[in-house]
Amino acid sequence: MSRILVIGASGKTGRHVVAGLVSRGATVRAASRNPEQLDVTGADTERFDWHDESTWGPALDGVDGVYLVKPESADVVKVVGRFLDAVKAVRATRLVFLSECAAQTRPGDVTERQMELAVESSDLEWTILRPSWFMQDIVDEYFFGPMVRDDRIIVMTTGGSATAWIDARDIAEVAAEVLVNGGAAGQALDLTGPDALTLDQLAERITAVADSPVTGVEESLREAETRMRADGLDEGFVAYMTRIAESIIAGETATVTGEVERVTGRPPRDIDAFLAEQAGQLRPSGKARAEMDAEQTLQRARDNEALFRRLISAWARTDLDDLIDCFADDMVYTDMPFPDEPVRGKAAFREHVKRYNALFADGQVEVEFVTLVATSTNVVGELLCRARYVGPGAPEGGVPVRWYATLVDTVMDGRVVSEHVYFDPTAFDKAVAQAA
Repeated sequence: MSRILVIGASGKTGRHVVAGLVSRGATVRAASRNPEQLDVTGADTERFDWHDESTWGPALDGVDGVYLVKPESADVVKVVGRFLDAVKAVRATRLVFLSECAAQTRPGDVTERQMELAVESSDLEWTILRPSWFMQDIVDEYFFGPMVRDDRIIVMTTGGSATAWIDARDIAEVAAEVLVNGGAAGQALDLTGPDALTLDQLAERITAVADSPVTGVEESLREAETRMRADGLDEGFVAYMTRIAESIIAGETATVTGEVERVTGRPPRDIDAFLAEQAGQLRPSGKARAEMDAEQTLQRARDNEALFRRLISAWARTDLDDLIDCFADDMVYTDMPFPDEPVRGKAAFREHVKRYNALFADGQVEVEFVTLVATSTNVVGELLCRARYVGPGAPEGGVPVRWYATLVDTVMDGRVVSEHVYFDPTAFDKAVAQAA
């Protein structure tokens, strides 16, 4: 039975490596600087601190293989070099090292490549994993999570190139399979998800499950470096992130590979499934959600007011096409003085308006807004209308008439679904009587 030490057992991949190893029947030692905080099932826990070499021996005692994630350290290459010597000293044979996409393209004097070279020069049965960007970074609180959830943007430097995002669980499955069942010794595996997405495509996928739009914001290398320095990040980290961005721009993250399926026997998870699973973390929360809801409600009210003004303008100038376009196909119109005669559907409403406007000279009505109140679902407008009435009883040439009308409209999806009109029809009879 394999006995495997997992370094960084609380990390994005480490905790899933532990689960994958346990499911394959391995004896697992989950290592962390704070082992009491580990939540692992079927594994032993062990304290391991990169900065306290006295913890290395007990963690390595009796193991056959190691899952290695590099530490955060100023002299990381030297530290890992000493650790690899300790691994060989206990006669462990297998090593899976988590590197990163395109590390092999970088100069030999940068940390990412130096780490790989240190692993390659060891006498162990090593396998290097070079995964593309983690899907988990999209919701990570220390990465894209807050900007996606609360700012509704995702900022990257891509130069228009794509990235084949991968689920950390698929990386872990590859690691567990190699550590338990062997294979891929002396190889570097490029791991990706099944699709490569541009920044705009990624934003579209997130938007599809996030309740409201998320926009991809392209940031130039210079802009990114300026922002990071303004945030107080040290020059080493700025240079590291710049190298990553340069890899994306060069198209080194855009290639989709079949390594996950080749090693594990099943295809990698796609990003749509991941985003659907994480939908709750992609939606605004707390104050940001309340502010967004309030702004959306206010904007719908503005849109509804604009629709109502357009509707009244079209009616007053007898532009029937523009008027009818303001209504939903299944609209219902009711003249409240005649509530038993509602008009249903656009075709019937068009004929109704034709007959009504024929009561006025040239079909023209002058309209003045007295009161207008709009909400996210309704509009109420009080209108003062003036026209020359030429309908039944009017003298030749017609008679001037003025009347007040109140319209109550219900709006859904940018169209009026119902309109109730309140007015006094005797205003026309009084105008005719006065003219006589």
